[in-house]
Amino acid sequence: MRDSPHATVLGATPYTAPDVDTLAARLTEMREIRVPARAQQKDAGDQKRVSRFHGQAATAKESASMYRSVADSARTEKQLRERMAQQHPELHRAETRARAEVQQTRQAQAARIEQQNRGYQPLSPSRSGPSRGR
Repeated sequence: MRDSPHATVLGATPYTAPDVDTLAARLTEMREIRVPARAQQKDAGDQKRVSRFHGQAATAKESASMYRSVADSARTEKQLRERMAQQHPELHRAETRARAEVQQTRQAQAARIEQQNRGYQPLSPSRSGPSRGR
């Protein structure tokens, strides 16, 4: 019984009962006070976990709704582009070229910024505080 994790939590292991009356009193204390307190503690922990999981499920549901909306917008855009390509092929080619140029410009800017950030290293202070003229 001393190795049982339940007995340790309920406080049954650190004591040795000298007689049957003391043992009966301790068992009554455990049954009436410590076991209900432990059960309440476990229930509170379970309730917190369930609440957290419920919140995560709600967040996941919102994210799924947003992603479905984005996917619907992408499908609509794809259909419009296909229609534009069929009805106005020259306009479609010009628009595709312009998109590619914008993408290249953005990539070049990002590469330039990355290059500038790599070369920057803040100066380390050589001394702290104002000079005292020594």
